[in-house]
This record gives sequence, C-alpha cells and structure tokens, in this order.
Amino acid sequence: MKTTTNSKLSILVVDDDENIRMVLQQSLGKEGYHVSTANSAEEALNTLQRSFFHVVITDIMMGEMNGVELLLQIKEMNSLMQIYVMTSHGTLPHVIQCMQGGAYDFFEKPLKIEDIIISLGEAARRATRWSSLYSRHSLSAKGK
Repeated sequence: MKTTTNSKLSILVVDDDENIRMVLQQSLGKEGYHVSTANSAEEALNTLQRSFFHVVITDIMMGEMNGVELLLQIKEMNSLMQIYVMTSHGTLPHVIQCMQGGAYDFFEKPLKIEDIIISLGEAARRATRWSSLYSRHSLSAKGK
C-alpha cells in the first residue's frame, strides 16, 4: 500500500523497548515511510532539535521522562507536530491526558500495525495539506 505521500512522511519512534522500535521501523519502512528511532524521551528531544519529523510515535512509560511529558515538550517546540502515543498501561486518565496534550491518536500494546498504518495515512494527508497551504501563503507573502 505504498504511496508517494508515504515516502515523504518522516517518523520518529520513541520507546525504551528495542523490540518495539525495531518492529515499527521495519513495518513502517516497508510501507514507504522514513523511520528513525530513539530509546528515550531525552534522545528524542535531541533528535528533534537536529532533524525534522512529521510524526512522533512515543511510548508513555519510559525512564527519566515519560511520554506525556515528551508530548508536552514537543508541542512547545512545534505545535503542529503530529504525536501518537502507545502504551501497555492504557488507562482512561492517560488517554485523556494525552489527547488534551495534543496527541492525534492512542495505540495500546500489543500494537496492531494496521491501525498505525491507517492513522499514518491520515497524518500524511494532513502533512501534505499543511505543506501546500504553507507554500501558497509563503509565495503570496513574498509577492507583496
């Protein structure tokens, strides 16, 4: 189900579980996405300062900084960043906290890759629309 849009979408997967990072990197890579990984929230923040990503998929329960704190810090850096959260400890308060913090979707472990791929299709469409809108407005601003 590869599309041109998929190949333009860059994703950062953040999880302290190496197996989850590997599975997502391989599965989403096969779908045509550009996937990088980070094993902690701190590593993710460092990576985000150096590189641009359309989407961050992060675990909630991690070491020093949890996924909710990471989500809030990313939103401060880039309010348009599309963030998805995943956890094996999916409680209603976590879901509410993440969605109020600006998460686009929430995935429970064990992950269903097909659900993530469907959600990423929506992310790719949003990213394409935002890019198009930005380009049109940038060009019209330069012409004034």
